[in-house]
Order: sequence, then C-alpha cells, then structure tokens
Amino acid sequence: MTKIIVTIDRDLHVDLTDAGLDIEQICQTALEAEAVHVRSQQAEADDNVLYQRGFEAGSDWASNRANSSELTEVAEWSKIRWRQFSLVPMRNSFPYAYCEAVQLDYPRRQEAFFFTNDAFTRGMVDGAGAVLSQA
Repeated sequence: MTKIIVTIDRDLHVDLTDAGLDIEQICQTALEAEAVHVRSQQAEADDNVLYQRGFEAGSDWASNRANSSELTEVAEWSKIRWRQFSLVPMRNSFPYAYCEAVQLDYPRRQEAFFFTNDAFTRGMVDGAGAVLSQA
C-alpha cells in the first residue's frame, strides 16, 4: 500500500481527533470516492468514443451497402428504447457490417444474430437511422 503524507492545520487536527474521527480513514474514503468518480468519467468517455465509431460504421453501412428494406428495418430500432434485437443475415446485411466493424466471425446466414444494447451497437443503429432520415 502506498503511503501519503497529508499536512493539515493543527487546529483542524485537534478538532477532528477530539471528535473521535479517524483522519486517515477520512482521507482514504475521500480518495476512494474520487477514484470512483474518475473511473466513471473515463468509462463515459470510452462509451462516447465507442458510440461515435459505431455511428460511423452504421452510417457507412447505410450509405454504401444497405438496400432500402434493410435500412428501414434497422433504422426502426433507432426510434425506440431496446435491450436486444436480432436480425437474420440472409435477410439483412447489418449483422455482417457489425461483425466486420468489431472483428467477429460472420454469423450463419439463416440463424438470428442478436445485438445487445451497448454504446457501439447503439451508435451503429443511430448512424443507420441518421442516413435514412436524411434521404
């Protein structure tokens, strides 16, 4: 464990110890809380980057590869809150574009491919929806 030296005013030290407070524990708790805050900000920044990458991949798919029925089917998901949805690759090429973007093996053509609600996938769906709304 790393040791940190904290300098505080003598009167403050007396007040805190007279009140029966553990200064070391207070400092440790405050630092742990700050670490949680920093980690959550980093996770949010990571989600924003993933969302943007997904948005670009979804826009690219919608602009360059999707036919109108495929695009309409995927864009519908951008209008609602969802936890999971599936598409059959034989009927919609979006699963292939997703697998290419995240470097997964292609799914079987006739079996449903499930998408879970994460930052990247939301971005892809929203990117496709944005292309459709501009058409």
